Amino acid sequence: MPSLSSRVTRHYTPETSVVSEVTPSFHDFQPFTVVDFPGHVACTVFTAGCNLRCPYCHNADLIAPGAPSSTSEAAFFRFLESRRNLLEGVCITGGEPTLFDIGPFIARIKALDYSVKLDTNGTRPERWIRWVREGLIDYIAMDIKVPLERYPEMGASPEAVRGIEQSVQHLLENRIPYEFRTTLHPNWLTETDIIQIGKWLKGARRLYLQPFTPSEKVLNPAFCEGMGYSGETLARFRNLLSKTISKAMIRGE
Repeated sequence: MPSLSSRVTRHYTPETSVVSEVTPSFHDFQPFTVVDFPGHVACTVFTAGCNLRCPYCHNADLIAPGAPSSTSEAAFFRFLESRRNLLEGVCITGGEPTLFDIGPFIARIKALDYSVKLDTNGTRPERWIRWVREGLIDYIAMDIKVPLERYPEMGASPEAVRGIEQSVQHLLENRIPYEFRTTLHPNWLTETDIIQIGKWLKGARRLYLQPFTPSEKVLNPAFCEGMGYSGETLARFRNLLSKTISKAMIRGE
């Protein structure tokens, strides 16, 4: 089987992104979710702009920081005001929310007594760690794309790779509720990669394995062609990871 590197090169040439740290681009929100924030009835808000170029990204339309907004930040906060007795939490995702200093934005959400979950690729630990210390974040979900040494294939700069390493270490060593999550497809993750990820995340509390869901909206459809892993293979990967991770689970089971 060709290596991940050769397969990425054949189908997709990553281009490291440089995103200006301008005012965060509020893109849209989904009014209701019971699956994105464990233990909470929540809504999800999207920011635009990302510093990675994962070919299987489902939110490829949010990579550019200037992606057109479908609504306004003011409308979002009017919605939160109207749902204060119905919703419990807000999931902030992207794109990559930590590219911008959204601390004041999160503080406005917290002032309405909502819990906040942050989705991140981990490249900007100095931001999300500060928000946690300020009491603005209640739960972190960090994506683990590939083994650490292969992140450049996802478009990560050397600085971003160092940030990812620091984010993982901080989550392993501290008490904030968190999960790691990894999207699986044979085109970018092999069993050897899974074993390497298990070693890297040794001692983690929780890792969700997410089967890749085909979509025409991914960044590079050609890269995502072919069958995903079978349920039997996913179960084997889960068992391998359970040797080093407290709870290795398949999302949706």
